[in-house]
Amino acid sequence: MSTQVPTISNNPQGSASSTGVDQFLRVRVGDLEFVVNTDYVAGVYKISSAYILTDRGTIMTPDGEYASLLLGDVVKQHFHMDPKVGDSLALVAVKRGNDTIMLRADSVSSPLRIKSVHSHPMPSIALGNQGTPLTRSVVNIEPSLDIASNCVCMELDPRVAVGATIPTEPANRPNPLPKEATSALSGNASKAGHRKAGQLLAFVPEDVSRLEVEQVFCLPLTAIAEVITTQQDINSSLSTDVCDGFVLWRKVPVPVVQLGKIFGFESETTEADSRRLVIARATRNRFIGFYAQPQMQTIKVPASLPGGENTLAGRPHLGNFLTELGELVVPDIDRILDNDF
Repeated sequence: MSTQVPTISNNPQGSASSTGVDQFLRVRVGDLEFVVNTDYVAGVYKISSAYILTDRGTIMTPDGEYASLLLGDVVKQHFHMDPKVGDSLALVAVKRGNDTIMLRADSVSSPLRIKSVHSHPMPSIALGNQGTPLTRSVVNIEPSLDIASNCVCMELDPRVAVGATIPTEPANRPNPLPKEATSALSGNASKAGHRKAGQLLAFVPEDVSRLEVEQVFCLPLTAIAEVITTQQDINSSLSTDVCDGFVLWRKVPVPVVQLGKIFGFESETTEADSRRLVIARATRNRFIGFYAQPQMQTIKVPASLPGGENTLAGRPHLGNFLTELGELVVPDIDRILDNDF
């Protein structure tokens, strides 16, 4: 690693909004790896004879003395995990008002240029109950590969790490999709004539015990992006009690949730040879995944009566209905992604 990487201070090609490209650094903290957008970085250095770590924990440089923070401590505070931090000799300089703070990490890569279609807003369901989120986006850093554990990386916001004031961002950030996903969705749309209005996909979440099944879940067939039966690699480096991590669907990182647990069912571990992963599309080009039991079927919207609220009070659903098939529950996948329950 060079002592300084001056080219990251400014993107000579312009911002991602104008070029469709983001520039990231891969930053390692113990056994965890994040990416950091170079728009928020003032420089990258390495502890050496020119950049000295003092007994006070500050960094003495040719330009003066700067405060430093151990990035492993920041990660531990936000994610309640203890990464096995190494020597933390890499320095990432971040502005906080008129001050510069040095974040100490184990290693920092040279800048990577990633198309904006491979960077997506971080869904709140994957963050748990953090205050100001330390992770800003989820990024596919190796679009040529299909293994989530090697490709999916969380974008860490260094401004949050140093306690800087974060400007308010638009609530609905643009979320463009890679061509692999848009092609698949276009193919689904072309089949819309075969998907009659009012058709539903009925299923039971995989993590629900068969002894507990009293409701059948359903989603409009037009909200189903794909049902995958092949085994999927998952990146679970940052997971929560209801989110197992991320898979890659058509180059898009998709959070996989435990739908049964979200609705209050006792979780059941399944070791089926062939699992069914449902990829559903929410608003703003967002997606969510969950495993379902094999007994899935397409049905027409049946005649129904409003269902009771007792067992579903406070759960993220759009409605529940009593039908001849039993009680149908429509999960609200937007609320689930927003962790609004």
